[in-house]
Amino acid sequence: MYEFHKIMDKIKNNLQESVLFILLIIFLIIIAYFRLKIQLNIGPMYDSYDFLSNAALFAGKNIGYSALRPPFLSFITSIIFRFEGLSINPIFYVDAIIDVLGVIGLYFFLKLRFNALNSFIGSLLYITFPIILTYLGAGVADLPSVSITIWALYFTFLAVKKDSRYFLLSFPLSMISFLTRYNQALIIFPIFLIIFVDWKNIKNHKNIFIGIILSLLILIPFLIFFTLKYGNPLYPFTNFYGTSSGPVSTQNIDYNTDLLFYIKLLPFAMGNAALTIILVIVGGLTLSWIRLVRGKKSLTHIKEALKIEYKWRLLIIIITAAIFILSLGQVSYLISEILFFILCLGSFKLLKINPNYDLDLLFISWFATFLIFNSVYSIKDVRYFLQIMPAFSYLLIRGLVLIENQIGLIKQRKLTFYLAPILVIIIIISTSFYLPSILTVNEGNNNLNIDMASASHWLINYDPNYKSKVIYSDLWANSGWDLQTNVQMMPEFQNNQTNINLNNYTPDSEASNNFLVKNNAEYYFSITNGLNLSSYIPIEYFGKVTIYKRSV
Repeated sequence: MYEFHKIMDKIKNNLQESVLFILLIIFLIIIAYFRLKIQLNIGPMYDSYDFLSNAALFAGKNIGYSALRPPFLSFITSIIFRFEGLSINPIFYVDAIIDVLGVIGLYFFLKLRFNALNSFIGSLLYITFPIILTYLGAGVADLPSVSITIWALYFTFLAVKKDSRYFLLSFPLSMISFLTRYNQALIIFPIFLIIFVDWKNIKNHKNIFIGIILSLLILIPFLIFFTLKYGNPLYPFTNFYGTSSGPVSTQNIDYNTDLLFYIKLLPFAMGNAALTIILVIVGGLTLSWIRLVRGKKSLTHIKEALKIEYKWRLLIIIITAAIFILSLGQVSYLISEILFFILCLGSFKLLKINPNYDLDLLFISWFATFLIFNSVYSIKDVRYFLQIMPAFSYLLIRGLVLIENQIGLIKQRKLTFYLAPILVIIIIISTSFYLPSILTVNEGNNNLNIDMASASHWLINYDPNYKSKVIYSDLWANSGWDLQTNVQMMPEFQNNQTNINLNNYTPDSEASNNFLVKNNAEYYFSITNGLNLSSYIPIEYFGKVTIYKRSV
């Protein structure tokens, strides 16, 4: 009889897991469908045109313009271009598919720690974070790189805990995430942290080196391509490193040295359902703290941690933590990352933390690694939140589960069982309100895309030989794609100085005019107001876009 009940419970659990997984897939398809409809209406973001132009180059259909961007998203899009020809929409579809696969990967990742219901909630939370919805299927590399990172870290953990052959997947996927967005190279810290923490449990260490070799094999074709294009196989990487670690102009519109920038704005990136969970966690922690203070036996584990043999170890951890905190923002982000790595590894080893918490350590390291980089880096952008949101969703669910295990207020049912329907309703309502706002917010971008496309098509008819002329544009990526030719970047001038993305920008007409003349520009596509070019006349207007032609 006992065996029968055991079998029935297993069938029931498997059925519940299957139902929740199917529900998650349905939600993902619905969200991705409506988000794609919005993006198709908006059109490409500025960065998307760079990826589209690079995709044309990879497909053997070079339009004459290409950009220094990570290659993987363009490479995948180029496969479609080979069969269907050049168009805008494929990059949105590729982006959305990778993003959806990332959520599925997160669900499996969460199930390594939580039950199916909690994993379902955590995955649904992630895909409906406002910042995630904003970039889902948007045709840029930020979210796809995060989605690939999810799978890379998932297979890394499986390699450490179950079968080291998963390294043959995790390292190549890590390389692909890096080739999708270069700052994803930072996942090397959580990857090697979990490897060092569980080194003794890894059954076949040679698979680590085989996985690394496989990842390098993926890199080789791109190194050859970079050599042919730039004359230096490492040029894109050194250019990125120089940008991310070098000095940044204080006049840059995104310049911000506030180390707490992302912490302050996190509530706006997470959404209402996540805020509900945080309130539950805070309430539960408060109740647990009251119990801890009032209870005598509950303080036993704290006293155990402060035994004499642990005091010197704890002192080392405290000193390391102090050095890390005091140096944050004062030294290179790489030094801060290394200090945090040492802090995590040292804490786990010296304090002999329960090995079952290694997954928590992995997600904490993941969250902190990208938070440190983006906080220290003086250029701040809300889309950089994307890099910490998978780990953040895990930490939210982890906190919720800890609270429901500690409070003990609901004996028959888990807290999540009662909270789940409320969270799902909040998620659905919030998503239905937020998705239409994406179209509203991006209306200006949509109009600008239309204006630039109209201006480009007009020039094609006006001057059939335009491809032999030198053309500059304020939005050179847009113009390059629309004109299917090489279009040069037009700098912004103020007080005879070049400043890109300058705050309170007042154009310097004379400097702009001299620059265009010096570079033999025949046409100039401008969205800059207040220009008075002595050597160029406006020949046509399209909304915010003015086409200038050289007159002398």
